[in-house]
Amino acid sequence: MRLNIPEVNLDKHQLFTIFVLFWIGLGWLGLALSLLGIFYNIFLAAYIFLGGIGLVYLIAFNRAKIEINHRFFLVFFLSLLSIFIFSYYTVPTIFSGRDQGTLSESAIQLAQNHRLTFSFPAEKEFFQIYGPGQALNFPGFNYTPKGELMTQFPLGYVSWLAVFYSLAGLNGFVIANSVTFLIFIFSFYLVARYYLRAQSALAALFLVLTSFIFSWFFKFTLSENLALMLTWFGLYEFVLFTHNKKRFYLLASITAFSILVFTRVEALGFLSIIIAILLIKYKDWKYLLFVVIGKKLLLLFGSFILLYFFNLVLDTQSYMLMLKGILSPFISLGSGLKDYSLPASVSILETTVYVIKVLFAYAIFNFILFGIIGFIYLLKHRRFEIIVPFLIILPTFVYLIHPSISSDHPWMLRRFVFSIVPISILYTVWFLDWFFKKRVYFHIFIFLMLATNLLIFIPYLTISPNKDLLPQIKEISGNFKDSDLILVDRDATGDGWSMMTGPLNFLYGKQAVYFFNPKDLDKLDHEKFSSIYFIIPDDKVDFYKSSGLFKRLTAIKNYEIKTNMLDIVTGEKQEMYDAAIKLPENKKVVVYGKIYLLRY
Repeated sequence: MRLNIPEVNLDKHQLFTIFVLFWIGLGWLGLALSLLGIFYNIFLAAYIFLGGIGLVYLIAFNRAKIEINHRFFLVFFLSLLSIFIFSYYTVPTIFSGRDQGTLSESAIQLAQNHRLTFSFPAEKEFFQIYGPGQALNFPGFNYTPKGELMTQFPLGYVSWLAVFYSLAGLNGFVIANSVTFLIFIFSFYLVARYYLRAQSALAALFLVLTSFIFSWFFKFTLSENLALMLTWFGLYEFVLFTHNKKRFYLLASITAFSILVFTRVEALGFLSIIIAILLIKYKDWKYLLFVVIGKKLLLLFGSFILLYFFNLVLDTQSYMLMLKGILSPFISLGSGLKDYSLPASVSILETTVYVIKVLFAYAIFNFILFGIIGFIYLLKHRRFEIIVPFLIILPTFVYLIHPSISSDHPWMLRRFVFSIVPISILYTVWFLDWFFKKRVYFHIFIFLMLATNLLIFIPYLTISPNKDLLPQIKEISGNFKDSDLILVDRDATGDGWSMMTGPLNFLYGKQAVYFFNPKDLDKLDHEKFSSIYFIIPDDKVDFYKSSGLFKRLTAIKNYEIKTNMLDIVTGEKQEMYDAAIKLPENKKVVVYGKIYLLRY
């Protein structure tokens, strides 16, 4: 019997859109499974199998429409080469203390426990002390009313990472960021091609691939990596829609920005601008809703909204924290230029100057400057069809005034990586292309920008923070039984942002806890653990002596950790804002300490 398979004729734009929607659909599936508490591999495997068959069929049927010209091949080759190089120097960021470690641990716990909440005996003991709310001994997590741990971060990126960890283990984190970066590169290039000639679009692509900010944050499990893909694919699809009015592209754009809402709160601003653009363009809101958008798309969008509110109920704390961060600049401006997340003496003006100094030091400010000049020129001359992507991204430019993040760098640059820097590069190239009538001057200027990029890009490309830390933590874990309680000092690895507690828990099954308050020790039920151990570096012994705890400890084994990290200056001291910006250096660290046994 011959199967009657329907023919599906697609153009090259639709093929790319469907390819990316396959991955976005995987993200939606992971999010739905996590919210429902049924995060099992069987669902993921079924989706990939069936979706993969559908993709192969569509590509095979429409293969004649796929243009493999020299520019497409060059973009594809450069993208894969960049991803290979970035991945080679990437170490999974799974250590506790900062966002990337919490996001990784949240994803691993979700994959292992098949739901968002989890618990273990040591965690239960500290819940008895602190109760529901922020879990201070487990950075990045909250205690639920039932005494379980749950991530305090939005679930979009957590579930995205969990999908790839479920399928490929720790290597899945690199694969997850590789997929997002590949789609970002193609989406960025395709947006650029709408507004730039081919050579100029390639120049913009080279500036992106050689910018320090993208290669550096590729190495971390941070939500900005997923936001890169969703933001730029969403922009590309909306640009397509504004040009040909096909509802399919609007659907794709809304789908991308809608899942971005579950990842970054800035997506609410993007969607608001898109709605405003549509209302201005079509004027009659009824015509917009029922003719341009249509009932089916409205129904789909409504389902996204319902899922979002369901997510809010389960993950309220993460959105409260994000909203606080977004609103802090406006709250600061409205209260006499004060912001309690900064030193009392630091004003918004000083913060803005500091941000500009950091951007200048990392060879980023020139893009933002020329990009804004290009935008202002286009706005002045009412070239609204060209500034659509910039308008959508515009709300995030508030971070130039106040990044709402700790001031240490390059960490602070997170705020600029997924929207401000790439949009600025795009409009910088547009401005230079327009400004220099003779192409030779355009090429000279682009070459100088590339050279400036490389001065920062090359020295940091090969740096892999905490490259050899995990094997040493695994060796330390061999000293304990699963029934022991292990209380770990913040600086046991030499870096409070890369603590060993997470890997000891989710990789090696130990009852490890970040310990900072000696008074908590007597509040624990010691009978629930076979033994209680401390891991303390030698330079922190005085802290435990001053608390009177040290006399109850017996040293049983020395440990040594050799690792590497950037010599960043953390904190919010006035001196950071006044001093000249110095780029951090990669330094080797050796930590000497001891494992202590608590005497009863």
